[in-house]
Amino acid sequence: MAALQAGAQAPDFTLASQAGEKIALASFRGRRTVVSFLPFAFTGG
Repeated sequence: MAALQAGAQAPDFTLASQAGEKIALASFRGRRTVVSFLPFAFTGG
C-alpha cells in the first residue's frame, strides 16, 4: 500500500477502542479527524 499524502482521504478501517468498542473511520466522515497510532511500548501495558 502506498503512503497517503497530507490531506488525502484515508481508506476505511475498523479497530477496537481501549474499552473494546468497535469504531469505524467511516463514522467520522464529513468531520475533521486526526488518527494517531501509538506503539504498544508507550501504552504502559
